[in-house]
Amino acid sequence: MLALVVALTLAPRLRDRDRRRRVLGLVLLTALSSGLAWGSLKLPLPRGPVPPPADRRPLELPLDGYVTSSECKACHPGPHASWRASYHSTMTQVAMPGAVAGDFDAGALTFLGKTYRVERRGSEFWVGIPPEQGADLQWHQVVQTTGSHSMQVYWFSSGEGRTLDQFPLVFLLQENRWIPRNSAFLRPPSVQQHPPSEKSRWNRTCVLCHTTDPRSRILGEGPADTVVSEIGISCEACHGPGEEHVRVNRDPARRYLRYLEGDGDPTIVNPARLPHDRATQVCGQCHSVFYSKSQRDYERQAVEGFRYRPGDRLEDTRHIVRFAADPADASPLDRQLTEFFPGYMQGRFWSDGMIRVGGREYNSLLENPCYQRGELSCLSCHSLHQPEDDPREPRAWADDLLRVDAQGNQACVACHEDLGEAIEAHTFHASDSAGSACMNCHMPHTSYALQKAIRSHTIDSPQVNTELQTGRPNACNLCHLDRSLAWTAERLQAWYGQEPPALDPDQAQVPAGVRWLLTGDAGVRALTAWSMGWEPAQEAAGRAWLPGYLAETLTDPYDAVRFIGARSLASLPGFADFDYEPLASPDVRGAARLEALRRWRETPQPPPPGFPHDEDGDFTPDHTRLLGLRDQRPVDLVE
Repeated sequence: MLALVVALTLAPRLRDRDRRRRVLGLVLLTALSSGLAWGSLKLPLPRGPVPPPADRRPLELPLDGYVTSSECKACHPGPHASWRASYHSTMTQVAMPGAVAGDFDAGALTFLGKTYRVERRGSEFWVGIPPEQGADLQWHQVVQTTGSHSMQVYWFSSGEGRTLDQFPLVFLLQENRWIPRNSAFLRPPSVQQHPPSEKSRWNRTCVLCHTTDPRSRILGEGPADTVVSEIGISCEACHGPGEEHVRVNRDPARRYLRYLEGDGDPTIVNPARLPHDRATQVCGQCHSVFYSKSQRDYERQAVEGFRYRPGDRLEDTRHIVRFAADPADASPLDRQLTEFFPGYMQGRFWSDGMIRVGGREYNSLLENPCYQRGELSCLSCHSLHQPEDDPREPRAWADDLLRVDAQGNQACVACHEDLGEAIEAHTFHASDSAGSACMNCHMPHTSYALQKAIRSHTIDSPQVNTELQTGRPNACNLCHLDRSLAWTAERLQAWYGQEPPALDPDQAQVPAGVRWLLTGDAGVRALTAWSMGWEPAQEAAGRAWLPGYLAETLTDPYDAVRFIGARSLASLPGFADFDYEPLASPDVRGAARLEALRRWRETPQPPPPGFPHDEDGDFTPDHTRLLGLRDQRPVDLVE
């Protein structure tokens, strides 16, 4: 082509007609031969990774006025970039290089007597699952992932429409390792040994919050034909459908006028401009324990999608579950839930109705006086887009989406100015200590998710009596693990006039952290083990005694408790290199416990009052007695 252009340019400048013909002929012949030679090379066109077949996974198809986040980027590059840096954007992803975080070069993985395999084949990711009978692995291509922050889950086609099934192993991102799915959650040992089928779980449950504008399209036992407007939690999940907004703002004059007026755009929802309750409900559409209002609503939602749109009243289109300590006070739907699903409430709530699991913070916020009588909202503390003047790295902001001015006491004293001006008089702790951090006392780590403790989002005050009634650890002793409830009750009486409750001898004398770890249920043991690795608690309670008691977590019957205990143990002096495998056989775990105790006893120290061990580190009969009082009721926390 270039030769032809040159020839046509030069030919008119040649005066001799024959010469012009010869030049044109030579150039055309050269061009023709070059073209033939180029064609004979058959060079392949550049080709990137090919997504998994679309007919084997949920379909992305924008409907109902949704246009996907790609339409937002041109006009809103900054917010789009910060959303891309958040874990919302990568909650659900098509299984492609760059999205898959697991080690698919690991090969064979053996757990509970079964050997799985993971492989990468070019840009594809494959899993081999042992059958119930027979020796040949069943191979499946991974088509979709869930999670990118703490762990990642892998889904493959079940072979029935768009119904997904789950690979029984998940990948822990911080530890860079594979573990069985049920070991990642706080579930009874019986569930670990006989895990239920996860087929269609994504289509029925995960899709509701991990995508934008979901329609599960699965009823009964038939195959799913799941459709979503966008994979992942995208712009329109919080701002509503953008079709009209995009259409009218193609007019630059309109865009400029809206900018000058500065009062928003009625064609799109900005949660920051909503009243505090409606803004919070935008988050609550996912971060809550909810249920369909009726079977008819459930079936309609499965086909047509949720009727809720950001800015609407959330309770108009779904039932927010609220646990009542007295069944007579429960709503008819909540009573029905407990009848059909025994243990439903216990897997999500403490016995006084406070949320026990992470990711359901809207239920917590509903019970807050600051929300009920004030204007507290999720956006009071959290920023879903990182401001341009935020000095943190995007990854640090994305970790919890906290506003810069909400990382410390400023989150509270912006309203409670009088307390901020006299913080030590209120807390009876040094102003720069963890004991004067508002959230440590009023939002303690009493929720559980992702193998760690999470702050409660029901703002309350420490009370020993509440622990006695619910079993929930109190904020004071989550730092002062080495002190008894009697010690705490005395201080709450002296400082705040709380009447001390009646305590049994163990509550009055045994350090709360020791008592929780030895006698508590699996959920309480998990929270306690996490607190023993929390630096403010280590500084308040001391570190020397902790290894001897964390050693008990190494043989705990719950996998999750063992993982948490091992992390906390590794945070202590002399244990950073401690060799322990939470999923090893009981004999190996027992040997690790003895080794941890041996190390601990190398530097014996006189025990503080109430501890069930002597100055040599040997346990007293009280230690065995307390273990015998352990709450063995099954705990299955539903995250």
